[in-house]
Amino acid sequence: MVQPEREGEVPVVNPVHHYAEHAPAPLAITRGAEHTLVYANAAFGRLFDGVGDDALGRSITEALHGHEPSDLRESLDNVFRGGGTSRFYRGGDDSRGMPSSSFSVWPVMRDDGSVDGLGIEFHDAAQKDRDPDFHREIAQRLLLGALHERTVSEDAEVARARASFLAQASRLLAESLDETSTLLTLTKLGLPAFGGWCIVEIIAADGTIERRAIIHPDPEKQSLVHALEARWKPEANDPFGAAAMVRSAETLVITEDIDAILSTVGHDAASLDILRRLGIASLLTVPLMSRGVLLGAVTFVGSEHGRALSAADTALAEDLAARAAMALGSAHLYATALVLRKEAETANQTKTAFLGAMSHELRTPLNAIGGYVQLMDMGLRGPVTEAQHTDFARVMACQQHLLVLITEILNFGRVGSGGVSYKARDLNVRDAFTQAVELIEPLIARKGLVMHPIAGEPGIVAYADPEKVTQILVNLLSNAIKFTETGGSIALDAAQKGDTVLLRVKDSGVGIPADELGRVFDPFVQLKDGLAGRESGVGLGLAISRDLARAMKGDLTVTSSLGKGALFTLALPRAGIVPA
Repeated sequence: MVQPEREGEVPVVNPVHHYAEHAPAPLAITRGAEHTLVYANAAFGRLFDGVGDDALGRSITEALHGHEPSDLRESLDNVFRGGGTSRFYRGGDDSRGMPSSSFSVWPVMRDDGSVDGLGIEFHDAAQKDRDPDFHREIAQRLLLGALHERTVSEDAEVARARASFLAQASRLLAESLDETSTLLTLTKLGLPAFGGWCIVEIIAADGTIERRAIIHPDPEKQSLVHALEARWKPEANDPFGAAAMVRSAETLVITEDIDAILSTVGHDAASLDILRRLGIASLLTVPLMSRGVLLGAVTFVGSEHGRALSAADTALAEDLAARAAMALGSAHLYATALVLRKEAETANQTKTAFLGAMSHELRTPLNAIGGYVQLMDMGLRGPVTEAQHTDFARVMACQQHLLVLITEILNFGRVGSGGVSYKARDLNVRDAFTQAVELIEPLIARKGLVMHPIAGEPGIVAYADPEKVTQILVNLLSNAIKFTETGGSIALDAAQKGDTVLLRVKDSGVGIPADELGRVFDPFVQLKDGLAGRESGVGLGLAISRDLARAMKGDLTVTSSLGKGALFTLALPRAGIVPA
């Protein structure tokens, strides 16, 4: 009557268990006042023919099907009530054909000294036992060893099942990214072997309690649950659920006076009637805590009368609630992130629209100013002196500078809000460098800088938007010109590294301090003095360039040291590689 090992497992033989199982005397152990059979060896099965593993878990007198000695039950009751001492009883032949036999009974004690169960040994009454106390002690040790091994095996199986259940629960809860799905998943999980159903309540931001989900495993009773959900609302004085957790966020177990509890929370006759018809035998409420905040509670409803809630039931409920609370917390954060993202997108759209409108409104008068200044400078309004020509040139320079600032701000707003469209295609890197240099060449000559020939492998092809690449390179070349003294130099080269193409712009200028390298791509930051200056724009060129590069699945980086120039590297996907 010992459970066989699983197929493929190597059996581990416990000597005590082995001897008990193969001992010639029939041995058995019972638990509780009903004498539930929890262990019996092979000899026991042979003595009482037909008694197998299916007898375990039943009263020993029921398991023996009337084949037990006539005085067995009375003897067991006497020893269980008396405890402390072993008793020896002898039975004879009876009308049921039982052979002449004797049996020894002794109590199995708990650590606190109370009787937990009984050990029983059957043997031939014709055999004289010269030392019955010694014989009983040996049998007792054999039985307790076998029972201990069985208990360890059962505990291991329970632990395995518990770990498997929690792993599955964690996986299912992790799949939910919104609160509703998480709550439905939790109510469907329930507790294994609890034989009941589940109620989930959430505490809203204003402190009110919402009963969000009730699911009964019995489809016939789920219709009762639907009727209950429509009318059964939580109240602050409820003795279980989230209301109880608000008063004290500790696990709550209710197994007695259930009808009185239901009368308290029923609130009306119809709800109370439904609660009673659902069959509630016990209530186990655990808090849903996330990052120290009480989100609500889950109440596991037991429907099996007479089943006591064990410490393992409570621990499993708490572990499940902890995982559910983490999932709910993540769902809250996800929902909040979606709201904030939507608000940010709306703000960006508003900003872009404002910048576009302001750009138009500012450009119109600035263009008019430039036009009238040109007319006056041409003498169309009368003779113009040399000093007036100089003043008109200064006005035109200021007008052009304002137009550049407005264009930079508008471009920054469009790039940051995703308002820029990209048309990527195969782009020869040397051609891109050549076009950018042609646009900026007059400024290079005016500053008296040396422009080295384009270096690097010929024929390197990137996959990018040509217009945006030109804009980035012009910004980098303008930056190099701005911070390189007369007589300095600028060098360009290209290289290919795996699936990435590198376009590098190096200057011999003033360089960038080490503590400023992390800020050069921040908007409104100047390389020279850390702030936007009127003569040099508003410090958006590098910020816009990096955003453009990243939008094309590339990047823009810099290496530099003070007094030794700077090297800016534009990385782009190689042609033939489709960016993810």
